[in-house]
Amino acid sequence: MILAEMKNKLSSELNSEESKSIIEMVTGFDSMGQILNSKKEVSKEQEKEILEILHKRQNGYPLQYILGKWSFMGNDYFVGEGVLIPRDDTEVVVSSVIPYLRNIDSPKILDLCSGSGIIPITLKKMFPSSEVHALELSDKAIVYLEKNIKFHNCNIILHKGDLNLLYKDFEEGYFDLIISNPPYIKQEDMLTLQEEVKSEPTMALEGGVTGLDFYKAIVSKYSSKLKNGGMLSFELGENQFDDVKAMMTEKGFANIKEFLDLGNIQRAINGTYLLQ
Repeated sequence: MILAEMKNKLSSELNSEESKSIIEMVTGFDSMGQILNSKKEVSKEQEKEILEILHKRQNGYPLQYILGKWSFMGNDYFVGEGVLIPRDDTEVVVSSVIPYLRNIDSPKILDLCSGSGIIPITLKKMFPSSEVHALELSDKAIVYLEKNIKFHNCNIILHKGDLNLLYKDFEEGYFDLIISNPPYIKQEDMLTLQEEVKSEPTMALEGGVTGLDFYKAIVSKYSSKLKNGGMLSFELGENQFDDVKAMMTEKGFANIKEFLDLGNIQRAINGTYLLQ
């Protein structure tokens, strides 16, 4: 089979961008290379690999895991089974803290539930003089976190363990920013997720019965780790803004703001910690 025929076969089942990405992964030809080599024969081994990938996609296996990497805010990150796939939603929470960090010399930042490391690495690259800490519990996810930190040549301090226990290891009043994209899907909603999302780790998705377990834990255990005037920032699930705002208000946060995604969903929240 020639390359053009294989591309047409893929495109009849998947969108054109997925088809291009899969063919580039297997053959090494980028978009222009695929045009220039359209009449070239695909080897039997390559044809077999492409058809196996197509079968996986048809059964809902994530393209990102197949490719082994995905882009976030202009940078590539290694991903695979056991780690949450980077999503555009997370750009909202990262973008929300940038104006605040620009006004701080050498900010001290803690990212909780770091996963592949897209938040701490993005912030470290944007603010090279910052001191960035990343906390992750999952054995599988931390492999990708370490790999991405090394790939991006970032000096990030890693903490492996449960955020419900490790909070004791952090100094009171130390951080300028604590940020997190925690698991926030309700237990009952886990059953109705798309097949692709079901391939991602449950521990990175499920936030308990109400979806709010991690917000409660972080607000109660980590707020005092912020300096007076420090910022706490979260990515949010749909319809969670009011509940998380109430938690933060009760704990002494002020100037609490919402940040919308492209679908006008309240996708991020941040507020300023004021000592009582």
